[in-house]
Order: sequence, then C-alpha cells, then structure tokens
Amino acid sequence: MLKHVPNILTVIRLLLIPFIVFFILTGHYILAFIFFTISGITDIADGFIARKFNLISNFGKLMDPLADKLTQIATIASLVFTDIIPIWILLIVFLKEFIMICGASFLYGKDVVVYSKWYRKISNCFTIFCYCYFSFIKTI
Repeated sequence: MLKHVPNILTVIRLLLIPFIVFFILTGHYILAFIFFTISGITDIADGFIARKFNLISNFGKLMDPLADKLTQIATIASLVFTDIIPIWILLIVFLKEFIMICGASFLYGKDVVVYSKWYRKISNCFTIFCYCYFSFIKTI
C-alpha cells in the first residue's frame, strides 16, 4: 500500500486544480490560497516519500511534473481571467512549459524518462510568491 502513496498524492494534486480555479474566479482568494498550499504540501510530500522509501515510479516521474505544470498554468490563467495579472505572464509560462513538455515527450520516445530537478522547485516557489503577492494586492 505504501508504494502507491506518492502517486495518490499526485492524483490528489490534480483533483485540487478545479477547486483552486473556482475559488480564484469567484473571488475567494483565501480559500484558493489554502487549496494551493495543500497542493504544494502534497507535492513536497510525494517527492519526499518517493525518494525516502525508494518508491519512485515512471507514473510519478511523468505525472508529478504534469500536475505541477497544470496547477501553475490553471492558477495563472485564472489570475489573468480575473485581471489580477497581465496575460504576458501566462504566455511566457505557457511557452516555457510547452517547450519542456515537447522536449520531455521527445526524450520519452527514446526511452529516456525525464524527472524533475531542484530548479523546478524554484519555479514553483516563484509561482506561489506571485500568487500570494497578486492576491494580496487584489484583496487590498
């Protein structure tokens, strides 16, 4: 059962995306932040558990970064839609993620599984910071 915990946490993170989007679009920024924070905690937990107990799977290697990308893009798109941030930020993030997905897909076709690196976590932290900053500004 323990071997499935990291993958279950990744799936939970995917299931949290609609709630984050809904709460941003309806102006409930604190609830959106709470769900976004839960998503971040599950991201940290699944990576820690997978590495600590050697439960790394190909599913996790592919779905964990995908869950992060979908969470980031959905959150930023919601913030653009509510006029909290400008659209160019979404376009840059989307282009970066699209290029990374294309590269990973190409390498996966060559039997190379690309997994997340430490600098992806910096990108996630930057997204969280931006979300907090712009939501705080909007709330004021």
